[in-house]
Amino acid sequence: MALASVENVEKAYAGLSVLRGISFDLQKGQRIGLVGPNGAGKTTLLKILAGVEHADHGSVTVSKNCKLSYVSQIARLDPEETLHHQVSLVFEEVHALEKALHAAADDLAKHGSGPEHDAAMENYSRIEEQFNHLGGYDYQHRVESVLDQLKFTERDMDLPIKALSGGQKSRAQLARFLLEGPDLALLDEPTNHLDLPMLDWLEETLNAMTDITLVIVSHDRYFLDSVATEIFDMQGGLIEQYPGNYSAFTTLKEERQLAQERAHQQQQAYIAKQEEYIRRFGAGQRAMQARGRKTRLERLKDESLVGKVNRNTKRVVLNLEMKKASGHDVLKTEGLTKSFPDKKLFEDVEILIERGTRLGIIGANGSGKSTLLNVLNDELAPDSGTMKWGYGVQKQFYRQEQQDLNPSNNILEELQSARITATQQELRDLAGMFLFSGDNQEKKISILSGGEKARVAIAKLLLNATNTILIDEPTNHLDMQTCEVLESALDGYDGTLILVSHDRYFLDQVCDQLLVLQGDGKWKLYKGSYTDYLAALAKEKANALNAKREGEKLQRQREQAAEAARKAQEKKAANRFAKPARPKVPMKYAKLSLSEVEGRISAAEAEIQRLEQGFGEPENASNPAALQRLQVAYSSAKATLAELMEVWEIMAAAKR
Repeated sequence: MALASVENVEKAYAGLSVLRGISFDLQKGQRIGLVGPNGAGKTTLLKILAGVEHADHGSVTVSKNCKLSYVSQIARLDPEETLHHQVSLVFEEVHALEKALHAAADDLAKHGSGPEHDAAMENYSRIEEQFNHLGGYDYQHRVESVLDQLKFTERDMDLPIKALSGGQKSRAQLARFLLEGPDLALLDEPTNHLDLPMLDWLEETLNAMTDITLVIVSHDRYFLDSVATEIFDMQGGLIEQYPGNYSAFTTLKEERQLAQERAHQQQQAYIAKQEEYIRRFGAGQRAMQARGRKTRLERLKDESLVGKVNRNTKRVVLNLEMKKASGHDVLKTEGLTKSFPDKKLFEDVEILIERGTRLGIIGANGSGKSTLLNVLNDELAPDSGTMKWGYGVQKQFYRQEQQDLNPSNNILEELQSARITATQQELRDLAGMFLFSGDNQEKKISILSGGEKARVAIAKLLLNATNTILIDEPTNHLDMQTCEVLESALDGYDGTLILVSHDRYFLDQVCDQLLVLQGDGKWKLYKGSYTDYLAALAKEKANALNAKREGEKLQRQREQAAEAARKAQEKKAANRFAKPARPKVPMKYAKLSLSEVEGRISAAEAEIQRLEQGFGEPENASNPAALQRLQVAYSSAKATLAELMEVWEIMAAAKR
């Protein structure tokens, strides 16, 4: 059974249709990325799904047992309440039970015994069981744990929502979503205001939530590659579905567009052929046939079986023409250091940038990325160190704010100022690529929003490129297609790029080196794209883990060797001071007393004496056989005496 169903939903604003009969089902575990140009209706569709807005026509049905969570672009939080309180509202049922539990405890305290005590105890136990079942004793820890993971401090907990930054408000909404544990989550630009470490954390967290259904609106293509397994492409108020992540979608869409173009060309050829037939035979013998063909042709045109194909703007090629190339060595820094009173940004940065390098600068928010760009552009002095720009370097700096634009110009005039030789059509096409169409292209720079001014500045940069470009967050305020236009333009640029960006997909497409600001003044230079950087980072972590394990193994071996040596030393010491073990009396003498052994010794000595005398007797001396018998008896007697003497010593020692 579907978690939610959308049936023929339509929505219009001021007579302009945004959604035109959209239908689909959402099943458990789907992870959908909702993409399309600005104004395509993505946010509107999420609001209708969430019940925040209503469709003009059609219906949205959400399963009765489906728990839904909606994270909007603009935080839906009470500005007067504290962060901790607003996030804790997820546990409203727990809060109610907590109050009831306190009341039940007070009631129980009033009745020490009797039926009223028993009733109060039963009520308290019932409420406590419900409270435990909902994790009542644990919810405060869960709230604090999630807020900590989202990089909120203890001080932030008691701040009112209105005192938080835009990024903090976005993270507060994410905290509520994670604590709600929904079945269906609608996320509208959840990566806005998040830095790279937080983006990685969010991706890992969402990918671990395998049972949840996700519908995500995002301009972050890398995020969609990591999280989404289906793409819904919104164009002209309709949805076209594609399997796979964003990268798979771009490939499949290109293939579909090519197929549509071929079908469109075939249809146009067919229409031309039919119109020629109608023209030739409309008044002759075949007039009836011609009229029949004309009727079918009109029906075909009305049905628009293969409409006009919207070509992907990524195919448009913009050439960034440099007037003059720089020397081979573009920039060299030595010991470049910058700190603020309470924070060290970067220390002893030493890099050599050669012509044609595309260097991306990345790091967490506040790590000093934009500050480093300002230092490199001679707008901010370093605390120490030097930098030297190479021969023939001509810099151009794109800033997020404070763009160098003439407020009295309109958009087309401002673009014309960057390249006098550009035709009006070229300027209009370029303005269209950067989301300015129709009469909007005539708007004055002075009345544009900050995002609109940023788009004009990027378009100017493409028209009048120097041999070295410094860019701070170029993809902010751009939709996906425009980002692809910019990437395509920079792909053909032969100059040197130094840029700051949170857009990992853009970094992957454009950069061949990454300077990572790691915090507390630390930095590291990586060769390759963002994907190469992640691979290198994973290898470093694996090597560090292996080194740690190897170190732990060697430590265990050293500890085991030391323990074995200690035990051997202890055993040696024990043996040195231990009394030697007393020898035991052979079994055949064990029952004899000491005096009896002494008697046997005397007898053995007498026997030996007798045998010694026998060797001197004449009858034995001349008889070899007799001598041999005497020798055997003598040896046996000597052995018996020796054995008896040993037994006597054992027995005598035992008595001492």
